[in-house]
Amino acid sequence: MNFQKTIQVTTTKEKVFEAVTTGISNWWGNVDNSNIFEIGDEFSIFFEEQTEWRFVISKLEKFNEVRWKCIHANHTFSGLNGIKKEWLDSEIIFNFKELEENTFELYFEHNGLTPDLNCYEICDAGWTYFIVTSLKQFLEAGKGSPNLVEP
Repeated sequence: MNFQKTIQVTTTKEKVFEAVTTGISNWWGNVDNSNIFEIGDEFSIFFEEQTEWRFVISKLEKFNEVRWKCIHANHTFSGLNGIKKEWLDSEIIFNFKELEENTFELYFEHNGLTPDLNCYEICDAGWTYFIVTSLKQFLEAGKGSPNLVEP
């Protein structure tokens, strides 16, 4: 089963859409391109130990769904072997559902991140923090807690 999280947030549809397109560095980490406006746009995100993931926007339905496909993976984490390319060809999925005015359900799925991967435990903890805590804080209070490291 793929990693999945659903959160409920009080915000606008514009802010939800912006958070997963041009506002990624406000809740996840440093990106090299915040101009993500159409299918085919690419960005990389950087973490410690020279970790880099590169994504291409594979689906972009304004205020409804955004997908990022991982096209480059260089994942390193001290003490874990065999994780370097585990995210390669995986896909990040965000679906938005308006429950009532300015209240949204945000569904997140990392298609391809499954319990059989060596990185699953740390990725589960990481995504849980970045979606449930950081992204929610950014959407509701205007300030997330991203992992900002220099590329």
